[in-house]
Amino acid sequence: MHSNHTGSSTEISDAGRKRAAPHIKTYIRFSDPSQSSIDWMLVTSANLSKQAWGEATSPAGEIRISSYEIGVIVWPELYGENTMMVPTFKTDTPSIPVGIAEGGSAVGARMPYDLPLVAYGKDDEPWVATASYSEPDWLGIVYNMEG
Repeated sequence: MHSNHTGSSTEISDAGRKRAAPHIKTYIRFSDPSQSSIDWMLVTSANLSKQAWGEATSPAGEIRISSYEIGVIVWPELYGENTMMVPTFKTDTPSIPVGIAEGGSAVGARMPYDLPLVAYGKDDEPWVATASYSEPDWLGIVYNMEG
């Protein structure tokens, strides 16, 4: 069990990535608040920026593209009728989910991070490559960017 910043206790689904999230961008629409099934999942190199998606630069609607990105979007119906897409952790093979339709099947979507997501706390600071830190990291390294 884990106590998140709101004080409630929830079961953590461990994705097996303790110190860093992968550098891919993963966008997921869950079908329900319990995060037990997925409507669609996009895995891409594109972030949510004009650099990645382009921008209209003229009244004629011409698009300025600064870089090319690639991604894959999947959803349950790609695998057939009565298919449910479910999050999996440290495995690609899902267990049979509760609520699957008679004659239906389940396809796993491997999670790149633990669920439920936990918001940063008021005293948390994101690590930035160009900043100095006096507190050692998990390897005992102190980062001093000032010289």
